[in-house]
Amino acid sequence: MKTKSIIILIGLIGIFQVVVGQTKSKTDLLKDDLKRIFSLVPQTYVVYQTKEKITIDGKAKEASWQKAEWTKDFNDIEGDIRPKPTYRTRAKMLWDDQYLYVMAELEDENIWAYQKNHDDIVFLDNDFEIFIDPDNDTKNYFEFETNAIQTVFDLFLPEPYRTASYPLHNWDFKGVKVATVLDGTLNNGRDKDKKWTVEIAIPFSAVSFGMGNGKPKLEQPWRLGFSRVEWNTEWKDGKYEKIKDPQTGKNLPENNWVWSPVGAISMHMPERWGYVKFSANEVGTSTEEFKIPDIEFTKEALWAVFYREEQYYSKNKKYCADLNELGTDIENLFDTSLYKLSLKMTAMNYEAVLECNDGKTKLIINGDGKLITSISK
Repeated sequence: MKTKSIIILIGLIGIFQVVVGQTKSKTDLLKDDLKRIFSLVPQTYVVYQTKEKITIDGKAKEASWQKAEWTKDFNDIEGDIRPKPTYRTRAKMLWDDQYLYVMAELEDENIWAYQKNHDDIVFLDNDFEIFIDPDNDTKNYFEFETNAIQTVFDLFLPEPYRTASYPLHNWDFKGVKVATVLDGTLNNGRDKDKKWTVEIAIPFSAVSFGMGNGKPKLEQPWRLGFSRVEWNTEWKDGKYEKIKDPQTGKNLPENNWVWSPVGAISMHMPERWGYVKFSANEVGTSTEEFKIPDIEFTKEALWAVFYREEQYYSKNKKYCADLNELGTDIENLFDTSLYKLSLKMTAMNYEAVLECNDGKTKLIINGDGKLITSISK
């Protein structure tokens, strides 16, 4: 019926606005200083194999978990320009032939959760989030969120929100397992809690999206982001309520604490996430070093062009054809002696081309944020 269709459409628009509301607007994002953003080197983590069966119960008592190393403590999403997080957050990872295992520990004096149904907007509660881009192309990536009562919100994103792409909200992590354990009392502001832990098993088949079995290739690192949303709340009339700004009457902004700061208030910048390398070695038997490939840092010059073009477009409603006019600060940010950078307009938007001095490597980025790497023999 027409009336029902209108109601459904309004509901979908509302959901889309809530999800997008968590990300920084395009204009605000592009005010951020490029020097500061690119000074934040992405975190790295080597994931070792487990040979024992992992039971997803939130306790992580297996010997493999005891041997796995913690990530560094989470920091603010914008980096050191913001205050240190109030509570400690850290995570571990393992893998076997079927699953990527994640365990996270979230210290918190006030554990609460009110979103109870699958695909409720979980980040309206305090939550833990995982973002996965298996092939490091900033496209076709996955998002997983859960709160202290293991309610799951998951989705597939063909593109980041900055391209005005629509995520697939009806997509699910098929076969995912999740469990939480609370060291404290739920939804009780009369006492102080200590922490909650979450344990997750993500099937590799769930992140394949029809392309193979999804099992990671040892030579190809994944891009991965961990994030924690923490709201400013008060205990009022028997429940937790978000504290409001007295001037605007709106909720105070949430805190976004992450494993690898991206430099702006948006987790939907896959090119700024951490790197995860899968090792064939069993956890606890060896230590493997992982160095971010040099070409990943070379790509940053093109991302600088992309960010500046977005800023230029927001002001002028067209893209810029001149690097000098664009003002990318590339000469100050990057070692331009290693490559030649050029910019040209296309029928749709633009192409920035970076040709390395080795005569073999060429990288191209366009207005859709699609970055292509070509290496000739």
